[in-house]
Amino acid sequence: MFAGALAGLTTIAVMMLMAWAGVTFDARRDLEKQTGALLDVWLANIDRGNQLYADLEALPQDDCGSAHLNKLNTLVFKDNHITNIWFFPDGGWRAACSSSFGRFEPAHDFGPPEKANLFKDGRQTWYRVPFDRAEGVDKVTVIKKGRYGVSFFLTGNLATAADDLFFVSNVNAPYEEIYHANGNSELLAQFSSSFGPVFGHVYAHVCGPGETRLCYLTMIPASRVLAENGLLLAIFAAFSLVTGFLVCQRVRRAVRMNNSPAGRVRRAIRNGGKGFEPHFQPIVTLETMKCEGCEVLARFEDAQGKLFPDEFITIIQDQNLTWEFTEIIIAKALKQLIPLLAGRPGFKVGVNFFQADLDDEQIQTVIQSPVFRTATDAQISLNCEILETGIGTGTSIAKSLEYLRSIGCRIAIDDFGTGYSNLAQIKALNPDVVKIDKMFIDDLSTTPDSARGTFFNAILGIADAHAMKVCAEGVETFEQLASLRNREVDYAQGYYFAKPMPIRDFSLYLLEQTLKDKMPTKGRLPKLSPVPSN
Repeated sequence: MFAGALAGLTTIAVMMLMAWAGVTFDARRDLEKQTGALLDVWLANIDRGNQLYADLEALPQDDCGSAHLNKLNTLVFKDNHITNIWFFPDGGWRAACSSSFGRFEPAHDFGPPEKANLFKDGRQTWYRVPFDRAEGVDKVTVIKKGRYGVSFFLTGNLATAADDLFFVSNVNAPYEEIYHANGNSELLAQFSSSFGPVFGHVYAHVCGPGETRLCYLTMIPASRVLAENGLLLAIFAAFSLVTGFLVCQRVRRAVRMNNSPAGRVRRAIRNGGKGFEPHFQPIVTLETMKCEGCEVLARFEDAQGKLFPDEFITIIQDQNLTWEFTEIIIAKALKQLIPLLAGRPGFKVGVNFFQADLDDEQIQTVIQSPVFRTATDAQISLNCEILETGIGTGTSIAKSLEYLRSIGCRIAIDDFGTGYSNLAQIKALNPDVVKIDKMFIDDLSTTPDSARGTFFNAILGIADAHAMKVCAEGVETFEQLASLRNREVDYAQGYYFAKPMPIRDFSLYLLEQTLKDKMPTKGRLPKLSPVPSN
């Protein structure tokens, strides 16, 4: 009985702590979002003000007359972030007029301003100072430089913040105020000694860029979080044993899902492709036997091990992450290839595209990706490879392929012969390259007169008649290579030349080929001269 009671009390205590941690961390996240949004607006307004002040000082009118006020209102209308422009005739503290409230009789005295130490240009600020010259407005914030001050929209709902502090700090001393802009200075000391939202008040602390930066610190008390979440916490207390069991099961299930192949793939794509690496398989021009292109093939490995392409490709399709994945692989491949291909303009880089990314709804997103511009700027010929099984009727796909051609891509039909397309469909798509599937290549050296051999010869004839290139996939033997060259096939790839390899090995492959090309084919090598000694 005692053990059961202890287990029950322990479960209740643990669950209540979890519940409290959940509501407090939620409160902190919301507060950080609101606080960060407000600080971002301030920083954006500061940058915007640099040009705005210069434009204001250049105004020919400076008398608060109708023309002057109309011009100020025009500037406010053109900038969605400005709420009001104030005019200080002598550059002091007294505003003679503003775009929103017109002329002040007498001039409105703001009192001594605070110097904005974040700048070196003499800006001054009045932050949330009282204002009684207009209905519905009790406080205003003004940033002034020279004779003009500007009020900006303040976005972000900070109604939940019970206390706040605007201050300037140094990145090396984040809990020290270099300059107090506004608010409760003691809040900074309280925040620096807090142990997180679970064991005290909830704080949000965000800072701008730079070594000396503007920071905003906000706080809501724990009592308010408790009051706002009392019903939820009561439910947790009443059903702690059941909830504890359910949460335990859910966490275990979530961990399993996160560590499942699908979870690993989703996480990798969400993290910019971490775990995915491009491998490169050479494509050889059979006339010259030189590598003038490659196919990019994705490989995956994370801390939990490898996933084979058949596994992660299926997951990517099921999760509708096809273009996110393809864009990541292209970007990674280009980043690795560009330094390597600096002296090889027109090098062909083949990338497999999913059928889903060539649909009418998706193709506009695809062609606007910056990876295509990157390839063009690097003089790399990007080949869009689509599976024959993804051609369908060929009607909608043809339009998408034209879009890709318009941005500099070449089109290749991959694994041709494995689907149900007829030759008329292939001619209608007018690809630049037709890649013949490995099963047809396997028959060339053994049964060249088979049905597959006849089909292969038909493809060669159509390709030649329509200026299409042909690439043989899966070449593994010298006999296959010889047969392909006798048939005047344009390109080939396969294990006979090289397996797909990481960029380091691919760079060595290209270097070795370059050295072979530069080696003399006859005659003797020049005699080496001894290095003179000092």
